[in-house]
Amino acid sequence: MDVIGKLRERAAELADLSHVMALMQWDQEVMLPRGGAAERAQQFATLSGIVHRRAVDPALGEFLAAAEAAADRLDTVERALVRKMRRGYDQNTKLPEAFVTELAALTSRALPVWVAARRDNDFASFAPLLSRLVEMNRRQADYLGYDEEPYDALLDCYEEGLTAREVRDCFSVLLEPLRELLAGVAPAEEWQPRVPFVEAEQVRFADRLLGLIGFDFERGRQDRSAHPFSTGLGRNDQRVTNRYAPQSIEFIFSALHEGGHALYEQNIGPELARTPLANGVSLGIHESQSRFWENIIGRSRPFWQYCYSLLGEAFPAQFGTLALDDFLATVNAVRPGLIRVDADELSYNLHVLIRFELEQALISGELAVADLPAAWGERYRDYLGVVVPSDADGVLQDIHWAHGSFGYFPTYTIGNLAAAQIWHAYRRFDPDWAATLARGDFARVGGWLATNIHRHGGVYLPRELLLRVTGEELAPRHFLGYLKEKFGR
Repeated sequence: MDVIGKLRERAAELADLSHVMALMQWDQEVMLPRGGAAERAQQFATLSGIVHRRAVDPALGEFLAAAEAAADRLDTVERALVRKMRRGYDQNTKLPEAFVTELAALTSRALPVWVAARRDNDFASFAPLLSRLVEMNRRQADYLGYDEEPYDALLDCYEEGLTAREVRDCFSVLLEPLRELLAGVAPAEEWQPRVPFVEAEQVRFADRLLGLIGFDFERGRQDRSAHPFSTGLGRNDQRVTNRYAPQSIEFIFSALHEGGHALYEQNIGPELARTPLANGVSLGIHESQSRFWENIIGRSRPFWQYCYSLLGEAFPAQFGTLALDDFLATVNAVRPGLIRVDADELSYNLHVLIRFELEQALISGELAVADLPAAWGERYRDYLGVVVPSDADGVLQDIHWAHGSFGYFPTYTIGNLAAAQIWHAYRRFDPDWAATLARGDFARVGGWLATNIHRHGGVYLPRELLLRVTGEELAPRHFLGYLKEKFGR
């Protein structure tokens, strides 16, 4: 067998094992009975050790070296496969197996504790596990190595090559324009339906929205979890989750958001299946697809010119007498608040900035976990002008730290910037975009995304892909221009 064939064989085995672990994670968040948490943590630890041993096998290193020696004879996809597998091999060989299994067990134990702590507004019950997670992430950064600061090593796990300095520079460009725009818009009152929603009806409409934007239910499904998420168990098995509340329309935009993630992976080229290229190229680009559908499309007038009658049919008691203009004002209302996933487009990135600053301080040791709720509240007063009444609506609201995912949050802002830049490129392709959306031709939009972004999977690096699609590297001016165009009125 040729060396690329050997690498593909190893890649397929590792992909299968990764998908088994993803299925276990999905099950833990959606189906697992409470009493099974301890055994699931042991299962994660055992399987993580097996995967790690296969991922650092010296024979794999030999195959990679042989392929790199023959790089001039490889095609674009083969070179990308070697690059991606080399990156994974080098990262994994820096992490001791004992560390990998310990972290897997810890995150599995932390998840149900976080769920209960959030439900009961009990940060003290989660704090000891969070302290251990912070310490484990410091150790991981030291194992992986970095040039400037430990946080860089964690960022690089989610957005290859991104540094804390670059994130700070990005926020320095965004902060004042966002504050100016926020100051120029009168905060809106929160809208609530006169009649509470019935959850079964919410689920049906969320399914319908997913189908409208192209989600293939023969190759995916939607379920319920404490925090909406999406996960891939293979190109033909994409899982999304949602959450529902009787007075909230969050489920509409969560469906579009998680559906955007799932569409990315459903549309990856079949030739990349069972390789590390069969994923989104980075979390920032992945997030651009979810924010694209959730906000740029899903909160636009043309989208609802088509969909609003469907919403009224599904929920006549809630929307039957509400005019389209009033609905659009509701879903685009600017209202600085407590919850990131409910945030309007102007204030959302300030939520991300808060988490970025706190994560850096935790990893550097400047901030102790015990002081985290107070620091959270202070930043929410400074950046958003709101008072945090409880830890459930404050430091416990996100699942990411329970997953051990430090360095993840900045990718949300990268995704917002990239989404606006991609939208700018799409509008060049389809000058009549408003008519396209108003007639419900979402397949035209989805097809363009699939052709230009999704099908490539991880073949191109994030910067290279954005350059191919938009003609330039990441440029915040497109996002600020989008916000000014939308909210400046």
